[in-house]
Amino acid sequence: MGALNILAAIAGGALIAAGLACMIGGAIGVLRFPDFYTRLHGARAADGVGAALFLAGLAIVSGDGAIALRLALLAVLVIALAPLMAHLSANAAHVGGLAPLAGSYKAPRPGVRRDES
Repeated sequence: MGALNILAAIAGGALIAAGLACMIGGAIGVLRFPDFYTRLHGARAADGVGAALFLAGLAIVSGDGAIALRLALLAVLVIALAPLMAHLSANAAHVGGLAPLAGSYKAPRPGVRRDES
């Protein structure tokens, strides 16, 4: 039984690490992208998958069947609702009159204020 617990801990830890890596990528996208719509895409595409992987890893590591089932159901709920929340956010921004950036975008250089470039 000890080897099975070690394999479960390794698999769960790998899923948790992969989920955290996806969520960090989404956070970088929010910080790096220029407008609301591209930030929303970067965050929702990465964070939905990252949260589901994280919850699946926690379900494997939990050791209790009831808690693992609840975490697995929560992961399914996150996967199902992440695209819906992104759509509702984008629709609310569009209805509110927020226009996406048009044309080419030049990223600001680090250390230079926006009014200087």
